[in-house]
Amino acid sequence: MPRRPRKTTLLLMSVLPALIFTAGWDRAAAQTQASSATREADTGGGTASAIRARIAPPHDETVAAYRQSGAVDASAHPLTDQEWTLVEGAIAELPPLHRDVLERHLARLSFIDAPSSAGTALTRASEGPDGGALFDITIRADVLDKSLGEFLTEKESMLFADDGSGHSVRLSAGRAPALTYLLLHEATHVVDRTFGISTEMRPFSALWVDYRDLAAPYATGPMGVTTYRRGQRIPLAESPELYEALRASPFVSLYSTASAGEDLAELAAWSHLSRSNVPLTVEVRDATGRAVVTVEPLRSPAVQARFAVADAVLARASAQPSQTP
Repeated sequence: MPRRPRKTTLLLMSVLPALIFTAGWDRAAAQTQASSATREADTGGGTASAIRARIAPPHDETVAAYRQSGAVDASAHPLTDQEWTLVEGAIAELPPLHRDVLERHLARLSFIDAPSSAGTALTRASEGPDGGALFDITIRADVLDKSLGEFLTEKESMLFADDGSGHSVRLSAGRAPALTYLLLHEATHVVDRTFGISTEMRPFSALWVDYRDLAAPYATGPMGVTTYRRGQRIPLAESPELYEALRASPFVSLYSTASAGEDLAELAAWSHLSRSNVPLTVEVRDATGRAVVTVEPLRSPAVQARFAVADAVLARASAQPSQTP
């Protein structure tokens, strides 16, 4: 009997809505063993090596999704030797649960040249040859050279419209590379989909009416109307109010408010990074350069309490059968 195609979901870390289309398993991911065999031999065995062995060009439909989002010249990015080192470091930083789930469910890890795309990273789900769920993770290659602070500052700037007020927003995260955070975040999406955490377990239902909709009071407050919530860009003069709202909330970042799945991915990523002493500071300055709002989400007792819940949920999920076929 012919295998039925499975709907494939694209989860873009961006202000764009998720894209959904139908696709099946193809042989490109299976061929990555040959394309990376030499690299794997140089770097040893184990789970990390199994993940490295799946680094391959992005799926054609992934490239098409980036092009549809506006990056018309999107194309596969071949890694340089220096970039291989960065990628290997990011893989090594993954928690054991994430590495184990990726070893079982990752079809390919890809990098794409698409600097004009609003989407930075994308996780694509499809059906494997045995009917089980497989995932592609694709990351925009220009982030390979960026620090985490630089990446977050550029990403957050998409929330605002320059209104001539002179206000500015800057995020800093020490010397951490952007790639470490991005791979943690995207790998958490795979863990989430594998165990049905956001959709079935729903550990943060007090903050989420459903997967997409925030609960009160956040749905109607400043954090509920950003482009992360499919709203319009906010005048920069209103940025102090927005970050004051973040400081008073249990969310680790504004991007956490995009969906319950993004909330979990942000919590998991920042909980892990905080244990490696990676800081996170948001600073809003006025036209004179004076800091008018400073937020340190990782120091928030409410955020730290949610870190503990997320860590416990992930530990509990790892002892359960996966929810994906």
